Amino acid sequence: MLNRKGMMMASFSVVIASSLLMGNASFVSADSHLNGDSVVAATGDSTLADMPAYLKSSVEWVWKNRMLTEGSTVRKNTIFDQIFAGKGTLNYVIRWQSSKPVTLKQRQDIAKMIDRQMNHWTDHLQGYDGWPYKNIKVKVVGWAVADPSLLLNKQPDEVIYTDTITDTLASEKPEIPAALPVAPNEISRFEHFSDPNYSYPGGMDKRFDMYLWATENFAGGAGGDWGQRMNDEYVLSTVNADEIEITEHEIGHGFGLNDFYEEHERPPGGFPTNTIMWAGNSDHITDWDVWMLRYTWSQIKKDTARFPITTKDDEGPIETDPDEIVNIAPAATASSSYTSSWENVSALNDGFEPANSNDRSHAVYGNWPETGTQWVQYDFDQEYTISQTDVYWFKDGAGIDVPKSYKIKYWNGQGWSNVKQAKGLDTAVDQYNTTTFTPVKTTKIRIEMVSKGSASTGILEWKVAAKQ
Repeated sequence: MLNRKGMMMASFSVVIASSLLMGNASFVSADSHLNGDSVVAATGDSTLADMPAYLKSSVEWVWKNRMLTEGSTVRKNTIFDQIFAGKGTLNYVIRWQSSKPVTLKQRQDIAKMIDRQMNHWTDHLQGYDGWPYKNIKVKVVGWAVADPSLLLNKQPDEVIYTDTITDTLASEKPEIPAALPVAPNEISRFEHFSDPNYSYPGGMDKRFDMYLWATENFAGGAGGDWGQRMNDEYVLSTVNADEIEITEHEIGHGFGLNDFYEEHERPPGGFPTNTIMWAGNSDHITDWDVWMLRYTWSQIKKDTARFPITTKDDEGPIETDPDEIVNIAPAATASSSYTSSWENVSALNDGFEPANSNDRSHAVYGNWPETGTQWVQYDFDQEYTISQTDVYWFKDGAGIDVPKSYKIKYWNGQGWSNVKQAKGLDTAVDQYNTTTFTPVKTTKIRIEMVSKGSASTGILEWKVAAKQ
């Protein structure tokens, strides 16, 4: 990680194999290893004794002759350590060292991608040798970017950092941007993990553990306990892939796993399968990688002061909820039964935060002079599980008022149904009106409004909460 003092290199690697360079990006639906077997999921009682015999000698050799010798797990900031400190969570800042714009959809997809890639590793620890967690909740807590205008359709809840330092690599490679965006050191675990008494401003939830670092014109990849660095185009082009070669390889270094560039760095008898940690050797996590990860955990967990695991009981591993409730309205296409010609239905989900119910500093939705029952609607390009809406009503004192009443409806696949157990349905001014209801799976949601007397109705902003 680059900090204000320069490059901090911990468990650092640079992928240089040609198969990992931009222009030959590789991502995959995982195949089995060379022996034709598939990775066996751990059960609640799985231990090292369950490791297949054909893997044992090579895994043990790498641990003894590479990982112990090189001290790759000595620093108490491996991803194992970070997960324990976060009680089953990891927080990322996206470091966008690029001149390319990033849409809201791309930012949302990047957050899903890094969660997916991390859990491709940690899923293999579930039920294994006292590992206490199930799905690891990975969250993007901010973006570091030199030019915030690159983040299109910025949302009110997005945290943006714009401070920069100079990237020393740019002096050697002028094609790389010299301006390197940074998040505050005060919230970086990398900067403070060795201080057990350190208190993060705003609390532990506000810290970030690692960067996902996307650099324009960067070749290959780098990884360590500070995060993962790769080409910006690679990040964008692979964001919706299942297994992503460079990303998973670099995450592996965060767990302390080694590279194998030179022959003397590899087991004397070679590897019994391919491995993603030998650059260009595999485009997905293999059996060997899984058992190297598990073996590493079985060794370092012996330090019970570092990893204070409670005795396994009948409840099994701790469940960390992988589903985060987010506002999905920006991803919707908005429509209405009627919109005044001078108003704009797209104002419903443009991310604007009103100052009050008569805030005319931005576009609004209104249906004057229509009265009676009117509706507004969101259509999504995929199914979501929706459980809440937040409406900021428009009232201008000149023909637009809050509604007399309203209902929230969802598309059931054949027609519109009222949501069940709706609580809220308020019409207060100068604030969001929250309504919760029994979660529904749908691709469309609608507010059906009944006007008050001769007044028409309008909305400044309409948020919809769903599991991401």
